[in-house]
Amino acid sequence: MIAVLPLALAAALSGPPRHARAPVLTPIGVGPAFRLPAAGRRAASGAVIDGLTCTAPSAPAGAAHIELFARGRALLLPPGIGVARPSEQLGAHVVPRGCVYPVQTLDPTGVVWLGGRRRLTIEDLFAVWGQPLGRHRLAGFGSRTPVRAYVDGRLWRGPAAAIPLRDGLEVVLEIGRHIPPHGSFGFSGRVVT
Repeated sequence: MIAVLPLALAAALSGPPRHARAPVLTPIGVGPAFRLPAAGRRAASGAVIDGLTCTAPSAPAGAAHIELFARGRALLLPPGIGVARPSEQLGAHVVPRGCVYPVQTLDPTGVVWLGGRRRLTIEDLFAVWGQPLGRHRLAGFGSRTPVRAYVDGRLWRGPAAAIPLRDGLEVVLEIGRHIPPHGSFGFSGRVVT
């Protein structure tokens, strides 16, 4: 046991394996353009949105992690996407007191909780959120260069809106300056790659 300790300590201090990319620290955007609302009027009222209904909260079927970047800065997915009124704000967390959609955020970590039986996509998330997503548009940001999408660290070749959401998925959407994407996210102490 004593002989193993120096090896474990050396491995921990040596950092990630040579083939792993170190994450790029990216500042969070500040100012009015980067303060994105949690929900549009339709979602706040519990209206049907693109066939998605607002139902009583239940245990989620899974979770995906979504990261957004614009102008070389991180955009926070706000808490409360997919949560209709009434709800309660407890610090950075939102607690649903009414109905919820099958895509929802409860805190600003980028974790999107998934529910329901329907196959969900990034397009569903943006529809419930009430934010635009198109070839040259990401939330409130536009660019001459197209939106780039990465799934589990790999470039997505189709429209970003078509990315299917599933448990454990890591999605990065960016517009403007390139930020190297993460390939995984630690969900509740587990890293999914």
